[in-house]
Parts: sequence; structure tokens; C-alpha cells
Amino acid sequence: MFLLLAFSRKFPSIFSMENDSSWVVVDTETSGLCSPIYCVEIAAQKMRGWQTDGEPFRVFINHNVSLEPGAVRVHGYTRHFLDRHGIDPSEAYTLWRTYVGSLPLVAHNLKFDWDRVLLPEYARLGIAPIGTPGFCTLKLARRMLPETHRHGLCSLSAVFDLYDATAHKAINDVHATVRLLRSVLRPRLNQNGIFTFSEIRKLCNA
Repeated sequence: MFLLLAFSRKFPSIFSMENDSSWVVVDTETSGLCSPIYCVEIAAQKMRGWQTDGEPFRVFINHNVSLEPGAVRVHGYTRHFLDRHGIDPSEAYTLWRTYVGSLPLVAHNLKFDWDRVLLPEYARLGIAPIGTPGFCTLKLARRMLPETHRHGLCSLSAVFDLYDATAHKAINDVHATVRLLRSVLRPRLNQNGIFTFSEIRKLCNA
């Protein structure tokens, strides 16, 4: 026992967030930026500690609403595409609840995905919130990567090579955020004595 405790103090990251913390990385694509905002794609990856846990989640949602031209130019999802590939919002969020449950959500700009997209969707559909707010990797990048002057995923990818596919598809942004967390932010956090999910969340909210 003494050797185990000594080892854990020397290498604390092995005994904190790595094996027993469950959380979800999420990204959304939307109908636009003007309220009301409708989610047209949700993608996510469940995590256990720093490791991916199972298959990713992805669903397209057809709200039968108009899409802002600027949003379509960014993500490429037209009304025709959503008519073919999108599913009913109630079905989509039933699947989302099954995947997430009450786990904390982590996103690159959590304030947008949680406050402006997901919470209004839940209220509009009359359903209880799915998941809980975790921490924001955009805030975390601003704190831990002072040498980069821009902290959007595309800007960070230009420095750290995060993408292996097109940006601004929610599933690709999720994979990029996972790489950012595991390969770039985790070493910086550990170097600064930050090892647990609650410590990361506290740092982001400070």
C-alpha cells in the first residue's frame, strides 16, 4: 500500500481522471446564429478519463425550419439534405438522452452549445435537460495556450494539426476537440498540477 501511495503521488495523473471519470465531448451545427436557433446536427464522443469510451454519437435533426444562408455555407447542410437525412427532433433527443444520460458535457465554446443551442431546444420540446454543463475547451485553450493568439478549433489546428477531415461538421469538430484535449491540453494541465475533471472545470470557471 505504501508503494502504491508513493507511486500515485509521483505520477498523480494515473490515479485521477484517467480511468474513472466519465464525460462527453459534444459539438452542434445549427440553423444559424439568430434566435431561435435550431440544432441540425449533434455529434459526441463519450470519454472515460482521457480515453474514448465506445462509439461516437451522431444524428441529423430535421426541424422543418429555414436555414440561414451563412450557416449553410459553413456546414453545408441544406433543407434538402436534412429532409433526406434528418430525423424528428423528439426521436433525436431520445437517442441523445440514451447516449449521454446525466454526464457532464465538454465543448469548444460550451456557452454556445449549451446555453444557446441545447437548453432552448430542451425547453422548446418540453423535455428535461440532457447532460449537465462540464467545462469549455475554448476557455481552457485561452488559459493554457497563451502562445497562440487565436483559439478557435481551425486556428488551433493550424498549429497542432487537429483535423483529419473537413471542419464545421459536428462529428469532425468532436474528434478535433478530443485530440486537442488529449495531445495538447492534457500535458499542459499535468505540468501545472491539474489532474482531475473538477480541477479543470474550476480552472475554466475562475
